Amino acid sequence: MSAIAPRRPCRPITLFLTRSQSMFDPSVDLKEQVVEHRRTQILLGAAKVFAEKGYHKATTKEIAQTAGVAEGTIYNYFNNKRELLLAMMELIATQSLKSLIADNPPADPKEFFTRILYDRYQLVEQRGYLIAPIFGEMFSDAELRQEVYRTIAMPIAAHIENYIQAHIDSGLFRPVNPVITTRMFVGAIIVNSAMKLAGLDPRYEEISADALIENLVSLFLATLLKPEPPAA
Repeated sequence: MSAIAPRRPCRPITLFLTRSQSMFDPSVDLKEQVVEHRRTQILLGAAKVFAEKGYHKATTKEIAQTAGVAEGTIYNYFNNKRELLLAMMELIATQSLKSLIADNPPADPKEFFTRILYDRYQLVEQRGYLIAPIFGEMFSDAELRQEVYRTIAMPIAAHIENYIQAHIDSGLFRPVNPVITTRMFVGAIIVNSAMKLAGLDPRYEEISADALIENLVSLFLATLLKPEPPAA
């Protein structure tokens, strides 16, 4: 099995607990909260085991032990290990991004794309040791790549496409193809993330997050923004 980077010792799994996941909300039905808490508990256990052993070598028994639940409990929430992996990626890789671009996206394009890039940069910095083994699995498993693309990448890409189309309609952006343009943006994120995770180019370590993100956003907006009309 190929891997993008050597696996590191797992950091404390509580890194991923948000306020909503780590305490009960009195405004929400207690039963629903217990179900969601247990589901998250299983996903965090899966994240730890997948990072340590890889997807194929991990077992539901090990995941259950790490999560502190009975093995049969896992199947009350997930039909199989593949479904568990996809849900885990949704939790650690896309949850924060969805809130950035779906709930209340900023009107200013520079702020919009900058927020996305900062979110992805922080993901690689804080959770790269979890993501790297999964990237390795995706490169060697065509079916997994398709499922990740369909269930995780496509919904995120659709929000970006809609944002670009809205600014084309408003006259701010050039009449580009939103699908192709979004793929260019997402591709830049993937390439830069993979380079950082793999550690193939030491020059990446010398570039600050601010400089990297500012350059990427400037290049991207240069292809999108309509030129200002010449002064009369």
